[in-house]
Amino acid sequence: MGTQENSAEVINNIKGWQKDLNDRTKNIADAGKPSVYTGAVSFRGAHGFEGTYAEYPPFTAVNAKNVVDETGKSGALLIDLEQVTVWDPDIIFLNPANMNLVNEDYEKNKMFYDNLTAVQKGEVYSQISYNYNWTNMEIAIADAYYAGKIIFPEQFSDIDPIEKADEIFNVMLGQPFYEALLADGYKFDKITIGE
Repeated sequence: MGTQENSAEVINNIKGWQKDLNDRTKNIADAGKPSVYTGAVSFRGAHGFEGTYAEYPPFTAVNAKNVVDETGKSGALLIDLEQVTVWDPDIIFLNPANMNLVNEDYEKNKMFYDNLTAVQKGEVYSQISYNYNWTNMEIAIADAYYAGKIIFPEQFSDIDPIEKADEIFNVMLGQPFYEALLADGYKFDKITIGE
């Protein structure tokens, strides 16, 4: 199809980003890492806070300490909210597309959310969904850089997540795309549950 050169460039960039993400965090001992949780993950439909992911690729890319990995499972799953209370992750990432479900549950179950350390400390952030009928690899890579910036600010001090996202989008889509995501209400930012 005459796209070998472009394909090679995309592949080389993906390998470069993968190496960069790993190299920034590979030498951090688990004891020195904050624990993280991702919720409101979409799979076979929309889910609230209990929709999560073991071996979550953006977390795996930065060697994050994902509490859900303790289940020994992999991929998307529903978790008992009581288990999240036991884990009490330091940082929580939520899919902004499903915040309506999280906020509806918050109205019924405020005590659960308000007792989580991450909620009390304001350590709840967006994680833009990258699966919609297929995997949007460019968003997944941008999510990994954003997660890295939040979880390991020192190791990612030189990264502006929005600039990095558009660099990734330019390589993979041929154009910047963050503004289009922003226009649809998807952005890298803090989230306040219940708002």
